[in-house]
Amino acid sequence: MLRLYIKTICILLFLYFRLEGQEKKCGNGIFFSDSLSLVNKMKTDSLLYQYLSEPKPTLRSEIIIPTVVHIVWENSLENISEELIFNQIEILNKAFNKANEDTSDIPLEFKSVIGNLKVKFCLANKTPDGITSNSIIKINTTQKEIGLSENLYASDKGGSDAWDTDKYLNIWVANTGIIIAGFGTYPNQTQPQKTGVVIHPNYFGLNKHPKFGLGKTLIHEVGHYLGLYHLWGDNSDCENDDGVADTPPQLKAYKGCPIYPQSGCSVSEMFMNFMDYVDDGCMYFFTKGQVERMVATLNLFRSGLNNSEIGCNDSANTNQEILIYPNPSNGLFQIKSKYWLSNDILMFNNIGQLIHPKIKRELEIIKMDFTNFPSGLYYLKVDETFFKLVKID
Repeated sequence: MLRLYIKTICILLFLYFRLEGQEKKCGNGIFFSDSLSLVNKMKTDSLLYQYLSEPKPTLRSEIIIPTVVHIVWENSLENISEELIFNQIEILNKAFNKANEDTSDIPLEFKSVIGNLKVKFCLANKTPDGITSNSIIKINTTQKEIGLSENLYASDKGGSDAWDTDKYLNIWVANTGIIIAGFGTYPNQTQPQKTGVVIHPNYFGLNKHPKFGLGKTLIHEVGHYLGLYHLWGDNSDCENDDGVADTPPQLKAYKGCPIYPQSGCSVSEMFMNFMDYVDDGCMYFFTKGQVERMVATLNLFRSGLNNSEIGCNDSANTNQEILIYPNPSNGLFQIKSKYWLSNDILMFNNIGQLIHPKIKRELEIIKMDFTNFPSGLYYLKVDETFFKLVKID
């Protein structure tokens, strides 16, 4: 009888956590709750408050954030495509620059505080050693749920070593179990080699998840990386706050797609903010105050990103009409255009010889495969325009 009781309890616990795993759970409040992390967070907050209290110039140039994506996969479902990476980067840029289409759904009372970080996330064009790269690393590991393990950050233990975290935003896409969707390291919380963002592949980019399939989990976690807290301050009361003046006091996290308005602290709460837990289809924006805090974090704790001379690997191959990506690549390129391209697509090697890669047209995207050709510099002629392509091994 006792064994049956224990078995029943275990089944119920399994089902509970299985269901809980279907809700988005940010790991920051779990992984970074020890006393040392809390002390470091207090120090960081003090410096941020001091910085924000000082007058600043109102005009600034766009901030470029060189990014590297580590795909650490144990099974084929975790080995996400490069196309998914490209659309996730595009989603980041829209969200942080107030360019996402769903800002029109923000309630009128909050429209005056919508923020624009004026930042560009891009896959870096070279490694820390100066080698040309598309900054997408794929590691096939034997470890299940490596996203919860210290081994994630070590190549000799089945993970992937960080690139210089002072100069690159490191994003690890790895299995974080059935409960945690991901986590972003708040400034001064972690050792340099573990600084960045970790996210489960199920929540990355435009995917098939019924609730979190619009790529907004990474927006939330990058928000933590850039110095933002959850709106409710990780405590279910109205006293603790996120330290941002234009986000109203909030009692707790919201889930699903709540009906507006909602109130827990005698005011209308901003559950549609990127730093809440609602479904992807119901979160839309950062505030001006959150943007100011992220700028302060970039200047105080992530200044290496601001001052980096690392470029973007798409910068040489974009114009107003045509995008070619990834570049550099292992020989698999995609051409995306705002208009229908003719069949006049030609490829030349670096001594001007015509070569013949495999070309496949899919609506407005043309896929090109010359993986069997040697690494090096190539020239692509699209209609009357030439582009440089770099093939790497």
